[in-house]
Amino acid sequence: MSAGPFIRSHVFAPALLLILAAPFAYAQAPLTFGWGASLQTIGTIANAGVGPAIDSQDAFSLGLELASGAGQGLLSLRVSGQALYTPQQIVSNAPPLSALTGYPTVSAIIFELPPPRLVGWWIRASAGRLVLDEPTGLLLDNPNAIFPNQLADGLLFEARFQGFYGSVGAGYLGLLEKSLNRVRFTPQDEAELADSSVYFAPPRGMAVLRLEADNLFLGQKLGLFGIGQKDFRSGFSTFDSWYVGLLATGPVASAFRQESAFMAALAVPSDGSAGVGLLIREQLAWRVPVSFLHEAWFSMLWASSPGGALVGFPALAGPPVADTFAAPLTDIVRLELGIDAALPAAPAGAVLTPAFTTRLLLRPSGAQAPGYTFSLAGQYVGTELELSAGLSPLDGVRVLARGGTLIASGVVLPYVRLEAGLSL
Repeated sequence: MSAGPFIRSHVFAPALLLILAAPFAYAQAPLTFGWGASLQTIGTIANAGVGPAIDSQDAFSLGLELASGAGQGLLSLRVSGQALYTPQQIVSNAPPLSALTGYPTVSAIIFELPPPRLVGWWIRASAGRLVLDEPTGLLLDNPNAIFPNQLADGLLFEARFQGFYGSVGAGYLGLLEKSLNRVRFTPQDEAELADSSVYFAPPRGMAVLRLEADNLFLGQKLGLFGIGQKDFRSGFSTFDSWYVGLLATGPVASAFRQESAFMAALAVPSDGSAGVGLLIREQLAWRVPVSFLHEAWFSMLWASSPGGALVGFPALAGPPVADTFAAPLTDIVRLELGIDAALPAAPAGAVLTPAFTTRLLLRPSGAQAPGYTFSLAGQYVGTELELSAGLSPLDGVRVLARGGTLIASGVVLPYVRLEAGLSL
């Protein structure tokens, strides 16, 4: 990646700021100003079967906010950006500056009506570069990424009435810096990601509809959502997809809680026939009655495999299957058993949160995921063991260490990940 994208982003950001700030020239109420900044670093050593590979990402983020009363509501301007340094992700012998890039993140004009005390409704409208989200966290959020959310340039409308929430958002992905966008379906997507002369993500549109209800019955929270993703390219293989999903979470008995998620996807690739994919996740957690322990949980995830009436589940930008086996959520069965704790640590008031997780990974098709070279034993991928620990010694400071090993047929693949962050 050349220095050009970094410079272009800093030319684009002031222009965006002027455009978004224009409505405040007519504001009658006094302006209030807020800001926030963060530093974060992620270092990873992983082995996919061809030897250990090192990756590091360092990021600086800055956000600014102006707010003013506007009639009966509140008008806010939020502008934020990030500079990212990724030295391992550039071609050999490239100049060090080519590993540096910058881009605007959440930047929008937001108008909201404050909730009346007696009625309990709340309305918000946003325009600009926004976060598009869905309630399960399996499609549009990746907690392992330096910027975990899926962004889009567009509009978002939100409303809440007592325990009910609804939103509809739509936007364009083609103005994002390509590393911000994880929606990758076609070989052309991967080719553009590896091309240092390409700055922007592929031209795609996305729309998300959410409907949620708190404590609808038996203490359960329900969420229903739909996602549409349209590929606007021409001359290449394209991939359109639509998703509908349902989430139910809440208590099931004393000290037990459950979370159930179901998703169906319709995939329409230009170079193949349309197909339907399914994804199901079930989790049961138990609040352990020991002072320093927190929860023990068991979960099952299944994503459909190619063949028959189903296609491999066309995942969007969500998390991978596991830390060591970092494959997309398609053609997979994952059984997970884990336990975590909360221990007092220095300085006074800090909490250490260790956890241990074991995962059994299966691929129903028996085919290996791209990027991994070891052989599967039938449908068996391997068993992953993971130990992690998080610590927040001071307000705004966080450290997370995670190590894992995938024990597969005749091979052991280790994985180590270190994260640190400072927020102001």
